[in-house]
Amino acid sequence: MNLLDSLKENNSVVLQQEANNWEEAIKVCMKPLLESNSIEGKYIENIIKRTKELGPFYILAPGLAMPHERPEMGVNKNSFSLVTLKKPVSFPDGQEVDILIGLAAENDEVHAGEAIPQIVMLFDDEDVFEKIREAKTSQDIYNLIEEKA
Repeated sequence: MNLLDSLKENNSVVLQQEANNWEEAIKVCMKPLLESNSIEGKYIENIIKRTKELGPFYILAPGLAMPHERPEMGVNKNSFSLVTLKKPVSFPDGQEVDILIGLAAENDEVHAGEAIPQIVMLFDDEDVFEKIREAKTSQDIYNLIEEKA
């Protein structure tokens, strides 16, 4: 699964969105994947449920979350979304997030072997966060990912 190809194929870069709380942020993040039929509605509900049980285990760095669930919770195909929020929202553990990478992985190999390494590579230096926050168009995001590849 390729991050750039997935974002383009699913039309799943959505910038400067509004969310009043972390649950809304999850829904905004996953909406493009729902619309592209990459996930089922229950996938979103399961992410919210699991977050209430375990906390936001998917916060990867200050300001960055990668909400996801187990494949059997409603994944139809491997895919990513990338969403920025106008204002950060506070997650249950108090961490503020304004960049969300939605992940739908069909199995553990895709999750650990393909998805995570691409996200780590993209966010390997601090200035990427600011560039993503400043992005105005999907193409800005695509260019940034291509630079990092």
